[in-house]
Amino acid sequence: MVNFRVRACLITYGVLNAVLYASLLPLWEGFDEPFHYAYVESLAREHALPLLGKAQLPPDVWASVHAAPASQVVQHNLPWVVTFGDYFRMSRGERARIRTLLENPPLRGYGPGGLNYEAQQAPLAYVVLALVEYPWRFAGLMMRVWLLRLFCGVFAVVTTAVFLLLLARRLRIPQVYEDPLVFVVLSLQMFYATTAHIANDWLAVPLMIVLFERLVALRESPTLRNVILLASAAGAGLLTKAYFLALLPVLMGVLAELTVRRRLHWRGIVFFGLIILLGCGPWYLRNLRLYKSLSGMQQTVGGNDWIGLAGALRRVPWWHSLKDLSSASIWTGNNSGGTFSSVTIAMLTGGFALAAVLYAAGLIKRRGLPVSEAVVACGCAAYGAALVYSTAVGFWATRGVAVSPCPWYTQPIIPIALLLLFCGLARIGRAGAVTAVWLVWWSAYVISATYWAKLIPLYAGYPHPGKTVLPQLLRWYRGLPAIADTLSIAAMTDSRFILGSAAVVAVGALTLATGFSLVLLRTAASTPPARSDGKPAPDLKALAGEVPARAPLNG
Repeated sequence: MVNFRVRACLITYGVLNAVLYASLLPLWEGFDEPFHYAYVESLAREHALPLLGKAQLPPDVWASVHAAPASQVVQHNLPWVVTFGDYFRMSRGERARIRTLLENPPLRGYGPGGLNYEAQQAPLAYVVLALVEYPWRFAGLMMRVWLLRLFCGVFAVVTTAVFLLLLARRLRIPQVYEDPLVFVVLSLQMFYATTAHIANDWLAVPLMIVLFERLVALRESPTLRNVILLASAAGAGLLTKAYFLALLPVLMGVLAELTVRRRLHWRGIVFFGLIILLGCGPWYLRNLRLYKSLSGMQQTVGGNDWIGLAGALRRVPWWHSLKDLSSASIWTGNNSGGTFSSVTIAMLTGGFALAAVLYAAGLIKRRGLPVSEAVVACGCAAYGAALVYSTAVGFWATRGVAVSPCPWYTQPIIPIALLLLFCGLARIGRAGAVTAVWLVWWSAYVISATYWAKLIPLYAGYPHPGKTVLPQLLRWYRGLPAIADTLSIAAMTDSRFILGSAAVVAVGALTLATGFSLVLLRTAASTPPARSDGKPAPDLKALAGEVPARAPLNG
């Protein structure tokens, strides 16, 4: 039986993380955030889609970009910004003055300026944000940004958790593994760095899970209703992010297979095609007309150089690329580009790698892959191919400087890949339970240390950024009143809320990790040994009627 109190605590934990992350992140420290927000303001004020190469940042955004502190990474592109290091060396009065300017930027002397390089993005997420912002349009800039961040982060947490649990049910994962899976996903720092700021990823990440859940539902129950729901999810995804194009071959392949086997009438493919073409066709035709590129990526505006991309595929240092991407996809310090301890990240990625090995071992024992899992795995492989393409495009466009795609590109597929791994852990017995416990505890540690050892020091003026040594950090925290005052000026909200929320998150992470670990280990100890074909032995009590067996889902 599902423990709804545990589920409520788990989702509350994720929501608190999203609120804390959105509140702690200084203005414009989110990935490309001023340019994404400029898209929202363009829709709200001009009621028209922006054009890449013509759309400019609105005056209030442009003025705030000049005033807000930024990282050295940002300073490479905008040499006139004040870095965080210089910002924290200013007097308190000077920093308070900057805060006042950011809350209500002066518009005089700041006409539209700076081209918006995010103007080619698909519009759906920005249209929603423009509608959400409308009641608050007369509030100060920081208040508007903070409220939109809260909406993005909370929406992403709730929808990701709910639909990931639904997809887990579709794949028949034992209930004891469902909550730890969601806990690991909601404890990844990059999940919040991607979704708890203004962009379009807050909608893309849960939509990817919805798309996979609807795909598995269609495979199990090929009805016209499920075709329409799948097409609607795919259409919403395509109007949110162009990387949903990578999934279209898989979707069409499943539809074709069901039609050939006469499980689905040919009208299903027609309905699917019409929904996609009528709903998304105009947008992608616009991309082709304006940018000569279906995806509208900045690097491919004007058309693809296929010979150059083919050469880039051969020259990319793929091992280096994979290593960088796997680390950055777990932890990246926002626009500051900071990293976490390599040892800690290795412990977590090592757990994922072990889970992958156990998954493969379980498949060998089973001598086959369940059909629903095969469909999900094909979708993951298609998205992986898109990441390879993105790597080649970035390597070619930067002449070898960028060797891996942006880490926020991996966030939509990470929950689904983890779902497959937890499917394998649930099948493998005690080794699977121990590995799941390993992942749960390292995830709890990383999310707790993210706030106390990394982000709070980074945004409260810790004098040794990037070199967090525990004794030094503890001595620094002795000056908590001064730290709180500095943080209140730099962050979006009062430091008392931030510090209190960070403490609750750390306690909640450790409490949930302890509970999930005890349940996993107790279940592993009582699980019957696996049969020679890799399937668990039958539960004799369930067969005898003493314990109700879990009923299968109908499509």
